[in-house]
Amino acid sequence: MELGFLRRCPELTGKVRNWEMKLSYNWLKKFVDFELSPQELASMLISVGIETSVVSTGCDWCNVVTVEVLEVLKHPGADRLSLCKVNDGSKDYSIVCGAKNIAAGQIVPLAKIGAVLPGNFKINKSKIRGTVSEGMICSEADLGLKKESDGILILDKNTKMGVALENVLSGLDSILEIEITTNRGDCLSHLGVAREIGAKLRKILSFPIIKTFNIPYLNCIEVKSDLCRRYIGSVISGVKICPSPGWIADALEKSGIRPVNNVVDITNYVMIELGQPLHAFDITKLSSKKIVVRKAVDFEKITALDGKEYKLDSEMLVIADSKKPVAIAGVMGGEYSGIDEKTETVFLESAIFDAVSIRKTSKKLNLSSGSSYRFERGLGWNITELASWRAANLIIEIAGGRMEAREDLQIVKYERADIALRVEKVSKILGCAVKEDEIAEILRFLGIDLQSRGTIIFCTVPSWRNDIKKEVDLIEEIARIKGYDVITSPEKRCAAEVCATDNSFLHAVAEEFRVKLNGLGFSEALNYSFSEIAELEKFDLKYSYKIANPISKENEVLRPSLLPALYKNLLLNIGRGSETVTLFEYGKIFTGLGERKAFAVIMYGKVWQKWWKWAEQKISPKYDFYFGGGIIRNILSSDEFIIAENLNAESYYHSGKTASVVYKGKPVGHFGVLKPSITDDDVESDVFYFEIDLEPFENVCAGKKSLYKAYSKFPEVKRDISITADKALQFSEIEKVIKNVMKSGGILKEYSLFSVYSDESKIGNGKISYSFRLSYKNSERTLTDEEVNKDMNVLLQKLDTDFGVKLRC
Repeated sequence: MELGFLRRCPELTGKVRNWEMKLSYNWLKKFVDFELSPQELASMLISVGIETSVVSTGCDWCNVVTVEVLEVLKHPGADRLSLCKVNDGSKDYSIVCGAKNIAAGQIVPLAKIGAVLPGNFKINKSKIRGTVSEGMICSEADLGLKKESDGILILDKNTKMGVALENVLSGLDSILEIEITTNRGDCLSHLGVAREIGAKLRKILSFPIIKTFNIPYLNCIEVKSDLCRRYIGSVISGVKICPSPGWIADALEKSGIRPVNNVVDITNYVMIELGQPLHAFDITKLSSKKIVVRKAVDFEKITALDGKEYKLDSEMLVIADSKKPVAIAGVMGGEYSGIDEKTETVFLESAIFDAVSIRKTSKKLNLSSGSSYRFERGLGWNITELASWRAANLIIEIAGGRMEAREDLQIVKYERADIALRVEKVSKILGCAVKEDEIAEILRFLGIDLQSRGTIIFCTVPSWRNDIKKEVDLIEEIARIKGYDVITSPEKRCAAEVCATDNSFLHAVAEEFRVKLNGLGFSEALNYSFSEIAELEKFDLKYSYKIANPISKENEVLRPSLLPALYKNLLLNIGRGSETVTLFEYGKIFTGLGERKAFAVIMYGKVWQKWWKWAEQKISPKYDFYFGGGIIRNILSSDEFIIAENLNAESYYHSGKTASVVYKGKPVGHFGVLKPSITDDDVESDVFYFEIDLEPFENVCAGKKSLYKAYSKFPEVKRDISITADKALQFSEIEKVIKNVMKSGGILKEYSLFSVYSDESKIGNGKISYSFRLSYKNSERTLTDEEVNKDMNVLLQKLDTDFGVKLRC
């Protein structure tokens, strides 16, 4: 089993690592006939949900031409170098070359001065050991055609000189790199991706010719665990181990796999062709001719093909002979039973193992391979048999030999998935009309068997599509292949309402916050729900849930707050030169109360200068406690919210620069400035943070509809008042009285605080003064002074009666 054909993406902040697979453009065309260019194909695959990029066009060079080697002389200053004279049909060139296989009379590729080779390697005129070289004679590795090469590329002797190399070489191929989502393991092969292309373009697939044989029953396989669903074993004798033919070796190298020998290469070839992992054993190396699929014994050991020894436990599945394990099932074969040049009889394995079991084994052993990656995502029941016959055909064709016996054990009965699809439901969910004929055509090209009965289509899902389980999954497939870009009807909003989850009120609240913050110039951040313990400790945050087998150190616990990730986003933006960072996030947090939905905002740097005509000021205002608090007051527009003293302030807040958000008497959120001791050196000013738990106030926005209300055409009357109160009285109590007066249906419509005065020598000991601007309005007529004075006196009397608050003279 080869490890190299899948590779992990570079690790990025906030992203879980994924796997990528390389595909041959020409190989895909063998399965399905299409005329798209590599770039067009990549765009089409992206449109159906497969992230794709073209990593090589097969000709990643320029200014490389064919030349004839006229003479090869020894370099005067280096024993291992040659001084060659070459000619392109019109001019001679002096080239210094280090290849051992260079000889006069050969036709070779020459990268002239100014040429560019893969990796943006530019050829310049240079001196090598004192001798001028006017270019470079290229190998296949230099041209990116192979990973390694022993010498220069020697072309056919009848090749014309001075011709661009790309016009001489046949079979140049483009390489595409795909990244799949975890539910689409069926796309981890050329066949799987070809199915997607065929479905989108409505093209029928072409399959390689595969022969089956009537041969004796093997009767030497014993399966002792239902973690193995199906196991097919074939014995092929009389094989001759040697290097693979060029077409197989070339196909593997394009997919990033190092060729080993013909039998091993065939198992890897079939895996990337059909998606089924295979393994070949040298049956003569086994202590018995019986193959046993069983669970390992605790502390049992095996040396795998990578040369490392692994300690097993009783939860892991192994392939064993009568004495010891010879392979870690679904992960990697054992070194002991591997194929080598002396092998003559091969035992070929094709199986289906439990996906969860393989995942656990791979994580415990910290051992991942192309095989384990596929088994973890589930395999098609029928592909297992198809791949077994395909590999057997290729082994007999390429390595010789004959098939002696075969056994197919089906430990678990395959149960097909049958789903009823309502035709009218498709249009209702997608929000646009989709005819039954089009629905049927799309599903058939996806390999789904159909039986129509009136307005219902009964669908039998193929075994390789284990991600399709419900009616809505079929509808998603129709949308994916039809094209999301054509679903433009406004009715799709209604469809979204049909599918709304039970906690849609949370999304309504979050959406109201989102709209307001977007209007204020804020950007939304999206982070994963995992965190690193060290990051939490920085903010003195405690985690409640730890991941048993984290994929990386950054993902070892479930986050109890949105703060660490948003702060990380802040530092990333500052590091890239941003003077202002305004972000918000709506996501999950995990506390002692379980999974919660939370909303958070972080602000830093200069406030947008165009606000309040600040562009004319020489000094730009910055986000601080008061400005940040004003924004929070703006998004918490409901009267149910009260800003109060933060009696149990989080330790990461600056003392005296924090407040609490109270809803129906209970604190549900908090905001403030992060204390300087925990911020990084790059942070030069205050960092304002706000977080609110959305769970407690489900009815704040749920079910409410925004209705148009005409603005009054009659003038408003404004009155400024100053009142004195005891310093011990919370300001929120005064606000509550004002709001109650407004709710009573009077003419007081708005209020704002514009001054706070606390000079006790002027207003008395233990006293504080607040100045308000009150706005009075009537939608039907102009107010008189008597009406305004009467309503204002009602407010002042209420403040005096309840709290002894007096009008300041």
